[in-house]
Amino acid sequence: MRPMPFVLFPVVTLVAQAPATQTPANLDLVQRFNAELPGINQLLKELKTQEALAKVQTLIPAERPAFDASNAKAIGQSLDNAQGLMSLYRLYANVCSEAGQWEKALEIQEKRAQAARATLAELEKTQAPIAAQWKKVSQESGDYVAKNGPRQQELQASLKALKDEVDAVNAKKLKLDSKGLEELKARIAKAPQEQQELDQITAALPVHKQNLVNAPKVMKILGDNRKEVEGMIAAADDAVAKAKKVVADQNDEITQFNTQQVLKKVKIVGKKNWVDAVLRAPENITKMGSPQVQAAFLNRLLVLDPGNAGAQKALDNLKAGKDAFAKEPKPAKKHAKK
Repeated sequence: MRPMPFVLFPVVTLVAQAPATQTPANLDLVQRFNAELPGINQLLKELKTQEALAKVQTLIPAERPAFDASNAKAIGQSLDNAQGLMSLYRLYANVCSEAGQWEKALEIQEKRAQAARATLAELEKTQAPIAAQWKKVSQESGDYVAKNGPRQQELQASLKALKDEVDAVNAKKLKLDSKGLEELKARIAKAPQEQQELDQITAALPVHKQNLVNAPKVMKILGDNRKEVEGMIAAADDAVAKAKKVVADQNDEITQFNTQQVLKKVKIVGKKNWVDAVLRAPENITKMGSPQVQAAFLNRLLVLDPGNAGAQKALDNLKAGKDAFAKEPKPAKKHAKK
């Protein structure tokens, strides 16, 4: 959760806030992702790709959680949920990729990008009135401080001078003529009104000064929120571009291969010709490194050519803890009895 050092609403305004409730629509998706990630990674490591796929599908909410703007804490929770949803989509796409379903992975990445853009639209709708409110309060507080700061000093000086003069007259240190006494009485009569004005200014100035301190902080929070969601969009767009390129590059490679096969008058059966050619050179698979990476590519071959015996056998070998292209020992020869 993100810290909120102060409320997003101006302190001169009291805002009624209903307590947040925890419903299925606003469950903490970050916690869900963090809790489930180790188990799914373990399934992938054990080459249990279909189990991982079934598991991750249950983690994606049926609908994108609504953006709750009821209070500052709710806005933070909504942004956390958006990050959690992005992480779940990324995990889902990764598992689809390891299952060989590259096109599905691309589809998930595109949903991720769409969700990020929808979040930005809701965030902007939520933050626009807050920003407008703080802009107005900042202007009003700035005007108040500019006008009443000097007025406070003026009233303080005037009332102090009046008190000093009254004390001097009472102590007979100052003697006034009749005109002076009348002027003093008039100032004394006006003093309660001036004191009331001074008290009001003294009470209000700290609030307005605090607004001027808080305003840039609030605007920074709003800006940081936007940057956070823009970062989600940028990351999702990058993932979409990469997923598209991987699919397109492989399709181009298969098309070029099949074109050469046609020139050689070889009958083309979908993408089977290319898959068989890949499998004829085991190093195409074994050079990829870990069994998990090899299995992911074999899953892809089985998506391109469902039921391919060679790819299935290699995958079964990996699941059994063997090398992908381990050769089966020849059965012992039976010797004829003499």
